[in-house]
Amino acid sequence: MKTVAIAALAAGVAGSAFAQDMISASDPERVQRAMQEAGYLATMGTDDLGDPKISSKVSESNFSVFFYGCNNGTQCTSVQFSSGYDLDIPMNAKRINDWNRENRFGRAFVDDEGDPFIRMDVVLAEAGNSTESFAYNLDFWRLLIEDFEDFIDW
Repeated sequence: MKTVAIAALAAGVAGSAFAQDMISASDPERVQRAMQEAGYLATMGTDDLGDPKISSKVSESNFSVFFYGCNNGTQCTSVQFSSGYDLDIPMNAKRINDWNRENRFGRAFVDDEGDPFIRMDVVLAEAGNSTESFAYNLDFWRLLIEDFEDFIDW
């Protein structure tokens, strides 16, 4: 009987530590801290709808982390990494379609002025992702940015 109680207590303690180590979109400040712990600049703000938004930078490129599925700016369920580039020579949609056809992750588009954007969505609902998984997504985003910048001749 004592063995079962001790095992249950240990599982409870381990479960609490594990839960604290998770990154969830419902805790934007934790997302911000996880980014900072991974070596990224991360400044908290809000978007035009009043939802959380983190401004950051990778290499020489600024990017934003938008929060989605929010209920009045809280209880968010996912994030979107987004970066846009102001080009001197507009890029056409066919060229961006080449990127999308060849790259499974990170979708790209051009705005009305022919400026390219790249975005990557990450589900961080309820229990969230482990810090390791979130760090992996951040690093994957960095690699996407670098590849995309090569693609657009940035």
